[in-house]
Amino acid sequence: MMGCCVLPNEYTFSAVLPICGGIGVVCNGEQVHCLILKHGFVLDLFVGSALVDMYGKCGNMRLAMKVFDEMPERNLVSWNSMINVFLGNKMYGDAVGVFKEVVGVKCVGMNEVTFSSVLSACGNLGGLDIGRQVHGLVLKYGLVSFGYVKNSVMGMYVKCGFLEDAYKLFRTIEDRDVVTWNVIAMGCVQKGKFREACKFFWDMRCEGISPGEASFSTVLHAAASIAALEQGSMVHNQVIKTGFGCNLRTVNSLINMYAKCGCLADGYRVFDECEGKNVVTWTTMISAFQQHGCAYQAIELFKNMLDEGIKPCYITFVSILSACSHTGRVDEGFYYFNSMSEQHNINPGHQHYACMVDLLCRAGRLGEAKNFVQSMPIEPGASVWGALLGACNRFGNLEMGVEVAKRLFEIEPDNPGNYVLLSNIYTRNGRVKEASEVRRLMEGQRVNKKTGYSWIYFKNK
Repeated sequence: MMGCCVLPNEYTFSAVLPICGGIGVVCNGEQVHCLILKHGFVLDLFVGSALVDMYGKCGNMRLAMKVFDEMPERNLVSWNSMINVFLGNKMYGDAVGVFKEVVGVKCVGMNEVTFSSVLSACGNLGGLDIGRQVHGLVLKYGLVSFGYVKNSVMGMYVKCGFLEDAYKLFRTIEDRDVVTWNVIAMGCVQKGKFREACKFFWDMRCEGISPGEASFSTVLHAAASIAALEQGSMVHNQVIKTGFGCNLRTVNSLINMYAKCGCLADGYRVFDECEGKNVVTWTTMISAFQQHGCAYQAIELFKNMLDEGIKPCYITFVSILSACSHTGRVDEGFYYFNSMSEQHNINPGHQHYACMVDLLCRAGRLGEAKNFVQSMPIEPGASVWGALLGACNRFGNLEMGVEVAKRLFEIEPDNPGNYVLLSNIYTRNGRVKEASEVRRLMEGQRVNKKTGYSWIYFKNK
């Protein structure tokens, strides 16, 4: 159009700026910004709002704020754009701050978009007090009838950990949509109420609501968490019926569910039939093999993934290093560990270092493991020291065990497992008095070891 000497207007710029934001390439947006200045549309309200949105979506909050601050006039669209870009860039406190400014501007009202955005920010902040105040304003402005505003209020209560408040609101909603059901089911999962989450899924189906990707992901996670194979299998039937069998997020959840329920073969069948696997799909299956003690299959699958040209992620390496640890493949484990930074540009984290310590410890090389910990470029965390303490317990290394346990008592003084391991090390070395002292220390610190328990699934319960 520019090549044909057709001059753009405010509608042109309002249309093309969201495209620049959508592809996230800020240089294109800056070129359009220059044209806006050149053609004199910088004062247009909708063009200014689109500029704010574009810079925000490109992650350049400095320019987004600069454009917003320089706008001579602002309307509700402008304010909403600013709240949304803060929200999109996870600057939740700033989003709430802009909302407070909007409340103070009497000539600017607030609509359902404003409230939906700020409620999401409150939820992510865990700001229940401000969230309740916003809920009050929703009622005051008469916007409670908007379905997605109700869903946003529910989502805020769920994210803040107040599931009962979300329940109360849920019961008042007559025109529930799939998002309403998803929000309440996700809240149940977050609170560990997995059976309730499954029930909400089936209640939703009874009301004739078609589940979506988030619905399946939530209910499959719930079924996996309580190893409810029968529930998971019935959900799998629903996945096939509703045409979500090719949805990658759903496929990944199915693989995980079958693995957690002990049906590795079914999980692999879902994996094998999946087309267009992404790194999450491969990693989920590798983790499933590793968790079931099939370390050889996990390593072979990892090699197949690399042959397919799929770039591994942080979690992939946690699984593969753990697999090497459980099969005593020390050299291979170090090869994969070193390849993280050298070949895949991934900086090893605490979990990877913990796997390497465990790898050396399982091979009986405790001295090397300790030297490895001391040479770490990052501060060793509880998982790293915990792996070393577990090895000291297995091999009865008293001197090193006492030293490591003292470090763990400083890092996580409320973890009963560390005290129990040290007590066991003393007992194994015939130091009963010292073991008793550790137990008394636990009592003095009011650290209690929780009783273990197991799940079984019997007669649909």
